Amino acid sequence: MKRLSIGFIPLTDAAVLIAAAERGFAMAEGIEIELHKEVSWANIRDKVNVGLLDGAHMLGPLAIASSLGLGHVRVPLVVPFALNLNGSAITIAKSVYAAMGETGGDLTSALGAAQALGKVVIDRRERGEDPLTFAAVYTFSTHHYLIRHFLTAGGIDPDRDVRLVVIPPPFMAESLRNGLIHGFSVGSPWNSVAVDADVGRIAVLGAEIFGWVPEKVLGVHARFANAEPEVLHRLVRALNAAAAWCEDPANHADLARLLSEPRHLSLPADILRRTLDGRLHTAPGGVLRSHPDYLVLHREGANRPDPDHALWMYHQIVAAHQGDWAPDAAREAISVYRPDIFDAAVGAAPPSPPREPDCVATQFGPVFDKERFLATGE
Repeated sequence: MKRLSIGFIPLTDAAVLIAAAERGFAMAEGIEIELHKEVSWANIRDKVNVGLLDGAHMLGPLAIASSLGLGHVRVPLVVPFALNLNGSAITIAKSVYAAMGETGGDLTSALGAAQALGKVVIDRRERGEDPLTFAAVYTFSTHHYLIRHFLTAGGIDPDRDVRLVVIPPPFMAESLRNGLIHGFSVGSPWNSVAVDADVGRIAVLGAEIFGWVPEKVLGVHARFANAEPEVLHRLVRALNAAAAWCEDPANHADLARLLSEPRHLSLPADILRRTLDGRLHTAPGGVLRSHPDYLVLHREGANRPDPDHALWMYHQIVAAHQGDWAPDAAREAISVYRPDIFDAAVGAAPPSPPREPDCVATQFGPVFDKERFLATGE
């Protein structure tokens, strides 16, 4: 029996890893997964980098930034499996959200909410008040890019008109309660935790900004991938079987109970069940907001790492001024995502794309043209 140490952050989208370890999918492949609950993405990055973890639940942009040497030492990482698509939301402090409502904007749409927030930011600036502070989970994360797009859509310059900070997911709701921040972008269930605590209001779902956005992945050091390809194949097969089980609504009650256990997320099962089902309260006792693609764990080829997603994330890195565009860097970013490993492990032909990847176009804003970006960096 091969033992692997795998790190995770307490988020709903760690479900596939947790189910693989706890529901026999890894055991069926001759693997024992020893799960390590970590508090921050920096911890995850560093422990994978130095070999304390064999792999981890990881942000896609983190894997790319690490491989390019952006924001930290350069360590080549490999992504052989995508754990989920979507699953995030933007939550606003209830006082700020109330001010957004007073603008007369349509808070039921993503664009309307963004424009209402823009009016609040402008009004505060004109009255000489301090800028609002918003948090994302990590600098190199889709959450950071989601909130930048949301702010930009409202006419807000994310680099000048507000403050952007980093806070680990489990500390988001408490930071909002204590007035340290005015809003945040994070994966489930921490948006729902803030709503249930009556300290925040969910303003927009990530799937309402980017329809099919890449999210968490299995990240492993390239050294491990090269040294133990057969073990990695077994791990990918275990995760693929676990993902199919997690996606099935018939298993969501069991999965929510599993995730709720203290050694995992240590949160009420009913909150976790709502996020698995894509039904979120935007305010305490309020109307449920539902989205069929809120959290995608397996269906429509979600687990096969898509190099186009890697390129899109590199584009977001460049657009956020986190790194300079270079053709070699673009190619290296693409190479982090390894569908060849996935295909070799699962043993099936690559699935036909179920749709044109929605992440290449925001629900508002310019369309991502990958050929133009590869040629010019724009």
